[in-house]
Amino acid sequence: MSAKAMQTAAGFVQQLAGDLNKGDLELPMFSGTAVRIQKAFQVDEVDVDEVVRLISSDPAIAARVLELANSAMVRGTRQITDLRQAVIRMGDKLIQSSVLTFALRQAERNEGLSERTRTALRAIWIESIELAARCYVIAKEFTKLSANEALLAGLLSVIGRLYILLKSQECEIEDDPDLERVLADWHPAISKAIAESWNMSQELVDALEMQLETDPPLQEQATLAEVLCVARLFYQYERSSEDFVASDYPLVQRLGIADNDETSVTLADHAEALDSIRQGLRA
Repeated sequence: MSAKAMQTAAGFVQQLAGDLNKGDLELPMFSGTAVRIQKAFQVDEVDVDEVVRLISSDPAIAARVLELANSAMVRGTRQITDLRQAVIRMGDKLIQSSVLTFALRQAERNEGLSERTRTALRAIWIESIELAARCYVIAKEFTKLSANEALLAGLLSVIGRLYILLKSQECEIEDDPDLERVLADWHPAISKAIAESWNMSQELVDALEMQLETDPPLQEQATLAEVLCVARLFYQYERSSEDFVASDYPLVQRLGIADNDETSVTLADHAEALDSIRQGLRA
């Protein structure tokens, strides 16, 4: 890497550190309405009317919420056309998830982005959905945790990557191969800081911080951190040609997903549920 490129990359890392210290983590190209909706749920008593008002203020987000409320993932006995009913049917975590997936998709479609950045953002969006689907299934089938909160944790796990990638355009280092190293080193801390600024639960914040661990600290009961970490492991192995060997990861055994002697761990038995979640989030 040239001296100029090194200087640019160093300046970028310094800017990220400064943003973290100041708590100045407004997401570039991220809908202000989407952020306000996230924050509206982080109070002791959620005001449903205020949430409906915020969602209604952005017709595209309102359409997305109604679409998910009537998807196979959520659908009840009848179709919903009223936004308030959709909010009540889905609950806070699914509303937050639908708004987040919409915002991620909109960021990718921004016309001011280079083709390289747009491709990278699409990969981030796809990863968020894949992790969310695995988190949901693992939480529902193997723990007593809220599957909807696990879904949200999976989606939020990529928010640091999104922030770093969009910020990199400002420093003009988007074509630098060292950006991947920066993304890997910094994105859990950035994800954690953004979740904290949105007043997310401490358990969810902790999960985002520890998401790259392969054996997070043992707790008395299963945690969101464990669910997110093992979801990442599944995602990693399913994209490779290697077997996911249970004996290599005590975490998989702790959650009851596999026995120690299993040499190839998969979520194949839950393929239908995974597909349903993918389709709902991609709609």
